[in-house]
Amino acid sequence: MRRGLALTIVLILSVIALAFTGIMLYMVTSSNQMSGMAYRYRSSLEVAKGVSQYLMNLMDSDELCKYTDCTRPNQPINLGSYANIGDYRVQAKLLRYINDPLTGAAIYSVEVKVVNKKIPAEHSTVDFVYKVE
Repeated sequence: MRRGLALTIVLILSVIALAFTGIMLYMVTSSNQMSGMAYRYRSSLEVAKGVSQYLMNLMDSDELCKYTDCTRPNQPINLGSYANIGDYRVQAKLLRYINDPLTGAAIYSVEVKVVNKKIPAEHSTVDFVYKVE
């Protein structure tokens, strides 16, 4: 009778230890996935910021309208070689352009979207308004 009780206790403790080990492995793998997602998001956000800075430089030199139709809203911006940067696909759109003839100021509203080529559900978007006087 004692042997059967000892065997039952050992089996129960083994199941508990196995469950604990499984939970720990799940926590380790899910935390790795989450940290990978955060790293890829930060990377895509940095790409979006860089492309935004490039577009602001074009706006400062009054050259952005060479890459898109500034007379109509929601027009894609031709980024050329900047459309693919590493593992990311970059899409930029001129949402609205206003040119004030009285002050000479130009106001641009732009959206830059960066999509991970390998995991398209992961993306970052930067929207900004830029005024050039």
